[in-house]
Amino acid sequence: MLNTSAGEVWQAIGEFGNLADWHPAATTSTLETRGADTVRVVNIAGGGVLTEMLEAQDDEAMSQTYTIVDGPLPVADYHSTLKVTARDEDTCTVDWTGSFKANGADDAAASKIISGIYTAGLSALRKRFGEV
Repeated sequence: MLNTSAGEVWQAIGEFGNLADWHPAATTSTLETRGADTVRVVNIAGGGVLTEMLEAQDDEAMSQTYTIVDGPLPVADYHSTLKVTARDEDTCTVDWTGSFKANGADDAAASKIISGIYTAGLSALRKRFGEV
């Protein structure tokens, strides 16, 4: 649980193009419009580019769902949701969930990589906002 309001956390992470502002693995992240789609292009620390498409954004519910379109991760059919939930006026939780199929690695290795990405991001949020 984070030691700050849900609104403050959502302000920091809710903008789809601002991943590099809070996630340590993203060196840059930019938004592009491709037809009717909003796409985030992320340069990853250590090299590589990840392309993700915004599927749903609900600022009132503080929820964002996206898919990976292209990148170096050993996954296919990746869908993820990032959600901030208020616990009270001054605390909140962040849930980051995903589903995927391993592609280019076994299930355990793919799961470990994705789990590491989530853990790094959530750890950065705990460091930034404090933990209850």
